[in-house]
Amino acid sequence: MEVEGAIYPPSALNQWMSQACIYLLFFLIAMTLIGDNLFKSLDFPLGTRICTFFKQNFSATMILAFVLNTAAQQLVATGAFEIEINKEIVFSKLQSGKLPTLDLLETLAKQYAVAETSM
Repeated sequence: MEVEGAIYPPSALNQWMSQACIYLLFFLIAMTLIGDNLFKSLDFPLGTRICTFFKQNFSATMILAFVLNTAAQQLVATGAFEIEINKEIVFSKLQSGKLPTLDLLETLAKQYAVAETSM
């Protein structure tokens, strides 16, 4: 019996939204750290006010950063757990919505061992 793991890719839309969250997170951190100096040198007062708001509300900014990071991770997590025997899917967490029970795993292992010895 052979056990093999693989990555089950998320949808393209979820990957794109996850990357958007990460880019927004980096933008938020950059604006908090260096944005006011950048906007002052560009003589852009609205940007300076926004960055000052982020710095004055640092706790809220970090909570927003945490939420963006969590959202990005959840968007690419598929939760896939597939069991294939001879290229045939015999169990899918994506279809059933739950993990297999120990009894099911034992039954599949016994069936596979019997089928393998009879070949």
